Amino acid sequence: MIAARGASRLAWPLLWIAVAILLVARATSRPPSRGVILDHIEFGRRLLAGEDVYGPWKSDPDAPIRPLHAPYPPSYGLLTAPFAVIDMALGTRAARAAWALLQVLALAAIAFVLRRLTAPRAPPGTSPHWHWLWLGAFVLGARFVLRDTHGGGGNLINIALCLLAFDAAERRRGLAAALLLGFSLATKPTQLWLLPVFWLLGHRRAAGLAVVAGLGWAALTVLLQGGDVGPWLRWSEGSWRLSTQANAWATPALEFPPFEWMNQSLRCAMARWGGSVPDEFAARVAWGVVPGLGLPAVTVSWLTRLASLALLVLPLVTAWRSRHAASARLWAFAAALVLSVLLSPLSWKAHHVALLPVLLLLLQRAVWQRSGASWVILGAWWACCSLPGRDLVGDAADEWLNSVYVVTAGDLLLLLVGLGAARSAALQHEDAAPVA
Repeated sequence: MIAARGASRLAWPLLWIAVAILLVARATSRPPSRGVILDHIEFGRRLLAGEDVYGPWKSDPDAPIRPLHAPYPPSYGLLTAPFAVIDMALGTRAARAAWALLQVLALAAIAFVLRRLTAPRAPPGTSPHWHWLWLGAFVLGARFVLRDTHGGGGNLINIALCLLAFDAAERRRGLAAALLLGFSLATKPTQLWLLPVFWLLGHRRAAGLAVVAGLGWAALTVLLQGGDVGPWLRWSEGSWRLSTQANAWATPALEFPPFEWMNQSLRCAMARWGGSVPDEFAARVAWGVVPGLGLPAVTVSWLTRLASLALLVLPLVTAWRSRHAASARLWAFAAALVLSVLLSPLSWKAHHVALLPVLLLLLQRAVWQRSGASWVILGAWWACCSLPGRDLVGDAADEWLNSVYVVTAGDLLLLLVGLGAARSAALQHEDAAPVA
């Protein structure tokens, strides 16, 4: 028995080390002339050198010359600048390996924080089965984890910062939470909606100071750019015009990314099913495109705004109702991460690593509470949204699945499940509270 326990304790660390090695090796196996990480390195180098961070750039020999990282704020360079230094000192391969290692460390941080927040709440007499639960969550979200790590994205890093901030706020370390959340929002403001959620959950000091910290990080980039606010004005204008663009199919301003089927945002899903698919985009789907409702672009735009507002109000109300129960607060926070993926105008597959917390919570509920409904939801979501990746089903099937926005539908499902679980946990806390 003792030997079996010892072997188990040794097997799990070895497994996670092997996974880490594979992820780093996979990320660094790409040709040195390709990859988003090259864009990251150049972005950070330009920020440090005081050059135009959005100037023309062509890291991929098969791609046209384009602005460098147009949808990223200038402060994203604060995250990538250290790797530009590594590139100058040790070469590009070392920089790529360091970035991949940071992604793996971010994945480990996500696991560590979720364990600390959830393992003590295992039902009495029930083993947390932590490693098995995290392995299950990793497998459920593997498609998105592999996409982020192989593509060189910073989404795992961003989610790790947000989770660390939430954990710090829960432990009443408001300043640490603010610095972490502020840096996350300054470098990649996809999770902007966490600010009101933090506030309504009772972490007001962390939310307020996070705004100050974010502005401070932004001010630092202006100093590094010699006082030039032009890059910030360009990014702000491009972001606003993309977010408010009535016709989602039209070419965005300031060379922001054009429409792609793999953009699984709510905005694109509404344009596809509420309006009409232009011929040029329909031609990209080999299996054909089912017609939408054919509504005018302006009508679809207003419907999208109403749907976005409704989806925003629900998590905010849930956060307020969840503020007195720790388990409810965690569910509300996880749901807010799902919301950020839906409301972002650019929601690529790699962004969906934001689903890891809600997937783990749902898996825990399935195991700890023996919830058949949770198993059905997880199985259906995995079979429709995560399992049929391009490597498994091929390019044609993958693009058709993108065109029906199955991942967006899965996001909506997980959002509603998370909000429902938060509400249930809040009600249980109210029922268990002593009567005055």
